[in-house]
Amino acid sequence: MTRRGLSRLVALIAFGIIVSCGNSQLDSTGVSTYSYRCEGPERVDQVQLDEGQVIVVTLNGDRGHLFSRQVSQAIQRQPGARGFAGDEVYYLPGQPADLAPGQTAEITIKGQKLSNCRNDPRAAVWEGAKLRGISYRAIGQEPPWVLEVDREKGFLLVTGYGEKRQQFPYVEPLSNKAQRISSYTTQANGEGITITVQGRDCQDSMSGEAFSSQVEIRWREQNLHGCGRALH
Repeated sequence: MTRRGLSRLVALIAFGIIVSCGNSQLDSTGVSTYSYRCEGPERVDQVQLDEGQVIVVTLNGDRGHLFSRQVSQAIQRQPGARGFAGDEVYYLPGQPADLAPGQTAEITIKGQKLSNCRNDPRAAVWEGAKLRGISYRAIGQEPPWVLEVDREKGFLLVTGYGEKRQQFPYVEPLSNKAQRISSYTTQANGEGITITVQGRDCQDSMSGEAFSSQVEIRWREQNLHGCGRALH
C-alpha cells in the first residue's frame, strides 16, 4: 500500500470512530454517550426486561446520567471508585483487555442487576445527538459525511473524514407535502448549501441500516447523497 493510500485508510478509520462510536467527537461538550442492551431474565421494578430495551448512559468526568424505561437518574463516581451510583441505580463500566472502557458494563436498576450489557457504538452516536438537542441527523458515504440540524444553532456539515466542519444558519424549509419533500437553502460567509429531505425509505450503503428519509446535499459543486431520521 502506498503512503497516500495508508493515510486515506487511517483517515477513514478515524472518521468511522466519529460517526460510529459512543464517545463521539461531534460532541464538543466532552460528554461520552453509551447505548446498552442487556440480556437475562432479570426483572426491573416488576417489569420484564425485553430484548429491545435500551439503557443510555452519559458521562462527563465523574458525573453522568442513566436513562431507562424504569428510571432517569443522575449518577456520580466517588473519589477512587470505578463505578457511578445514583439513588436507585449503579453503573460500572467494564474494562476488558480487547475493548475500550465502557463497551461492556454492569448495570443495576432498583436492586436488579442486569447481565451482559454491551454498548452499541453506532446507536450511541444517535442517542448522544438526541440528548444534545439535535432535531435531525443524516449520514452518507463515498465520500463520507454527517449532517446535524439544530433549530437554534443551524446546520452542521462534517466532511473530510471528520476534519472539516461547516456551520450554516437555520432557515425554515420549502415543503411539498404531496411529495413529502422539504428543501433548505442557506449560506454562511458567502458559501451556499441546499439540503433536500424526502420522506422515502433509505438504506445506508455501508452498514445496511434502515432510515426513514433520503437526503441530498448540494454544496461546493458536489451532490452528496445519504439517509437520515428525525430525532425529536
